[in-house]
Amino acid sequence: MKQAFSSPLQKTPRTSRTLRRSLWGVLAATLALAVAATAWAYWRARACLPQLEGTLHISGLAGRVEVLRDGHGVPHIRAQSPEDLLFAQGYVTAQDRLWQMDLSRRLARGELAEIFGERALQLDVENRTLGLWRACERAVSELNPDSQRMLTSYARGVNAFISTHQDRLPIEFLILGYQPRPWQEVDSFAVAVNMAKMLNTSWHEDLMRERIRARVAANLYADLFPDHSPLDRPVAELPLGLGRKPAAPASASPQADLDPVLAALLALACPESPRAGLGSNDWVVSGSHTASGKPLLANDPHLGHGVPSIWYMIHLKAPGINVSGVSLPGLPAVIIGHNERIAWGVTNTGPDVQDLYIETFNPRAPSQYLHNGQWIDGQVREEAIKVRGQADHRLRVCVTRHGPIVSQEGNRHLALRWTALEPHALSFPFWEIDRAQNWPEFLTALRGFVGPMQNFVYADVDGNIGYYAAAWVPIRRQGDGTVPVDGSIDDYDWTGYIPFEDLPHAFNPASGVIATANGRVVPDGYPYLITRSWESPYRTARIYQLLEAGGKFAVDDMLKIQSDIHAIYFEWLAKQLLAAAAQHPLEGSDPQFALGALKSWDGEARANSPAPLICRVTDRALYDRILKPKLGEDLSGYSWSMSRVFIQNVIEDRWARWLPPGDPDFNVTLVKSLEAGVRQIPSLVGSADHSAWRWGDTILLTFHHPLGSLPLLGRLLDVGPFPQAGTQTTVKQTTPSVGPSMRMVVDFGDLDDSVQNITLGESGQIFSPYYRDQFEAWYEGRSLPMAFSDAAVERATIHRLVLEPGGKS
Repeated sequence: MKQAFSSPLQKTPRTSRTLRRSLWGVLAATLALAVAATAWAYWRARACLPQLEGTLHISGLAGRVEVLRDGHGVPHIRAQSPEDLLFAQGYVTAQDRLWQMDLSRRLARGELAEIFGERALQLDVENRTLGLWRACERAVSELNPDSQRMLTSYARGVNAFISTHQDRLPIEFLILGYQPRPWQEVDSFAVAVNMAKMLNTSWHEDLMRERIRARVAANLYADLFPDHSPLDRPVAELPLGLGRKPAAPASASPQADLDPVLAALLALACPESPRAGLGSNDWVVSGSHTASGKPLLANDPHLGHGVPSIWYMIHLKAPGINVSGVSLPGLPAVIIGHNERIAWGVTNTGPDVQDLYIETFNPRAPSQYLHNGQWIDGQVREEAIKVRGQADHRLRVCVTRHGPIVSQEGNRHLALRWTALEPHALSFPFWEIDRAQNWPEFLTALRGFVGPMQNFVYADVDGNIGYYAAAWVPIRRQGDGTVPVDGSIDDYDWTGYIPFEDLPHAFNPASGVIATANGRVVPDGYPYLITRSWESPYRTARIYQLLEAGGKFAVDDMLKIQSDIHAIYFEWLAKQLLAAAAQHPLEGSDPQFALGALKSWDGEARANSPAPLICRVTDRALYDRILKPKLGEDLSGYSWSMSRVFIQNVIEDRWARWLPPGDPDFNVTLVKSLEAGVRQIPSLVGSADHSAWRWGDTILLTFHHPLGSLPLLGRLLDVGPFPQAGTQTTVKQTTPSVGPSMRMVVDFGDLDDSVQNITLGESGQIFSPYYRDQFEAWYEGRSLPMAFSDAAVERATIHRLVLEPGGKS
């Protein structure tokens, strides 16, 4: 008789029921823990929301301060002294944006890897090599007493918030497991230098130009990099006051009337964002063009998108100052805005303020480099970069007379000279700008602005309009700074800066219109070099087209122009394609559909339109077809701002030297590019159906939070995705990562009729009602009232917080 054995895997009904009960118990316990954890996280995130009403007693204040917030959380601060005003600005900004501020200073210090790990190490290495933090520390030592008081007051306000909220800090500090250090004056400089780097970094283009110059003949190289277009609208007036002695060289001290405090106009956006594609619009029209008979000024800077918004809207009022606009979290004062008498806006000029020098090092003494036949000791420093979860990264930096070595390939060492790293280069005149009452006072304040160079447009209550491009722009002994040059001799050194009086400017032009959009601003005959790499002229041309169409403008008209999506370049390309197809008919359903879409298109880059998508893929294919025979199959490293002007020149002028091999004429080039482009569309849209050819779905916009990649958190912290209208060259500049960072229209007919909004909201805290409450208006091209008078502010107030002296220090 066989003996029966019981397997341990065999379960009796009783054991099965017991196991099921155990599993259900474990599941219930796990679910309860998850619910509890979610509830705790929700409570913790809400607990860190700032107090917006009532009274707070705060150590460090000398007098009573009121913080009135409107329906979008915008603070209107009223204080009895400038010091208390800036203290309150620091406190209130920290209420909404403390973690963003901390991230900004960590970026400049090269300390992101300490909290984010290895993925942020390259940024830290780059900024440590440049010595951004050292430049900030030097700037503090250069402060005059008034500037010192301004920054100190702001820092004390930030620290008053930090010290009283150690257990209620923004949720990001808890997630990453660290506490913020006290805010110092130097930290405000960090915010400034980050944006200077993003707006003025051009040395990578110098390397690209050098590679191209080595591959093509001189005439082809000149073709590739045009610095003029028939669409240019230079705004600077001639004659200028020429013949003056150039401004002091970089090693000299600034003039006595300069106010060294911070060099920033914009703020930390997306540090990974390349300079290419960044742009802005600003314009001003005199009263002869407006319904009110007073000037209108409009500005919409285009920067990298992220969470929270780059800008922070604020209204500051105390004896001697009453200014409203946008600030940068971490910096005192208002950067773009208006006071009772003047208004100003800015766009990036894009000057070439970075040069690369090929340094020769001594093979027997690696820290020595050659200068005029002599070996000179370089400055060498060793730094340790903390990396989360890993050992410290050791970094060796060598600095020559030109600047730090930023690139090394074999025995080739490239040093970078950049205005932002020069002594006295970090200056911050916005406190003076905020208080200026007229054009002469505005110019006096601008003398202290060292960079990044901006196109300032101006208007005032007296009906004046003006323009000034202010900053340090180097004068070179030889060369134009577009490619690396020999650093062992003095031939290519800087000899000084363009004198302030000779910088591009205009005042009350006869046309009554001034507009800039990063294109060429100087006319032929301007005697100094600003750059060889202006941005393409299409946005500028379209703005002038709309402003010169006639009529009397009001605020709503300015908003419509800011939201304009008429694609001048794509419209030109569509006409070229249709003309080419008439000579060389196309076959196949996709090319035929594409031609039909282009034929009926009105040039508006709507989100649901197929035409912009057809133009975009064809544009890329055309670029490849023309350039690859000259530059090789891999074009990934080639991108520059005027490349579309180059393409226009080739097609319109029929430059045979650029005709692709095998193409009998450029009409064939165009139709073959169209065929190649439309073949890519089904994979781009995920469907072969022509109804899926929607432009906006291929440039989806998502505002990413730095922690948005963490599981579950992304859905809470990120905002998007959303389809978009517009293109990179429309007035409403549109890409998946760059676009209008704020909109402002100032109406001197009645300042209370002015409008302004940012991308998402005032708060960086996820459960705040002001985290993304402005997004809908921004997305739809609308804006929000910019209350300014006491009566308008009172009507708009929904939160009233009083800050009283006292409390724990």
